[in-house]
Amino acid sequence: MKTEKHLFTQPMRQPLERPRLAVTLGDPAGIGPEVVLKALADEEITQDAEITVIGSRSLLQTAYNQLRQQLNPTTPLAEPDTLSILDIPLDTSTEDQITPGLGNAVSGGASFAYLQSAIAQTLAGQFQGIVTAPIAKSFWKAAGHEYPGQTEVLAESAGVERFGMAFVARSPHTNWLLRTLLATTHIPLHQVPHTLTPDLMKSKLDLLVECLRLDFGVETPRIAISGLNPHSGEQGQLGSEEKDWLIPWLEQERQQRPQLQLDGPVPPDTLWVKAGQAWYDNPEIPNLPDAYLALYHDQGLIPVKLMAFDRAINTTIGLPFVRTSPDHGTAYDIAGQGIANATSMKAAIQLAAQLVRHRRKEVIGYKS
Repeated sequence: MKTEKHLFTQPMRQPLERPRLAVTLGDPAGIGPEVVLKALADEEITQDAEITVIGSRSLLQTAYNQLRQQLNPTTPLAEPDTLSILDIPLDTSTEDQITPGLGNAVSGGASFAYLQSAIAQTLAGQFQGIVTAPIAKSFWKAAGHEYPGQTEVLAESAGVERFGMAFVARSPHTNWLLRTLLATTHIPLHQVPHTLTPDLMKSKLDLLVECLRLDFGVETPRIAISGLNPHSGEQGQLGSEEKDWLIPWLEQERQQRPQLQLDGPVPPDTLWVKAGQAWYDNPEIPNLPDAYLALYHDQGLIPVKLMAFDRAINTTIGLPFVRTSPDHGTAYDIAGQGIANATSMKAAIQLAAQLVRHRRKEVIGYKS
């Protein structure tokens, strides 16, 4: 029988020190400063963790001043003077080039510096987890940083080669928890069939099983694994990957992991039917998966964002520390207007705190 400890909407209070979290500002020309200030104004978010904002104090103060003029005086907004901030100062000429809604190489370079500082401090033991506000990959590149995204920087800096990009969201309708791992992430679609291999799939499945146990307390999960082609190849008529290696690999995994229920390869167009039913209506559906393993970026993220755009959380698994992030971008089109939704940022901070607690309990052998 599987066991599960619900996370991030039902805080687990322990007589231990509060989790120490670093929250980066992300690209300061995006909505990062706004959603951070809105999230940290909520006492439910701040009471269960020691939170330090990593970014430029002067930019955060400027964002606060502008938002305070735009928002209703009763709208909660954290005052920078009340926050713990690890200041990454920018000289005046650099700061003058950062304007809300207008991302550029300067704002991209600043966001990279914030992330680097958060990683260094976390690896040094200052923090137990990192919550990252969104960045723009194109402006990282413009600033001279050639990385597909924050996930890859985190993994490289932590010295890990085995890592994954997972997405977590709790339904506001049924309280069901959606968990999805991507087998491949930020690569062009035409590279996906060549990148997927039995070894890669085994590594990702190992990560997902470990994550479900370590972070969510699910010891014997049911995992749905997607096919690659329409109708999972239809016996080679619509693509040969399933027939050539995916089905044989999955059969081997079933034999080697009898404690798991591995469904698949499930045709991609029906993979998410039960998830949608559980999200909106009934989480007691028979044989509902505990997690999904999608084979490429959009196969996993289109349904996640359709159901949970404002509350999904990106978490990097396989790192020696916790990392979460809201599952939305910089939203330059609304930056500085006071209308950004901080729900996903709040959920990301809550989940990070819960995962730190859960991992800490695993380390000390505590069972609740």
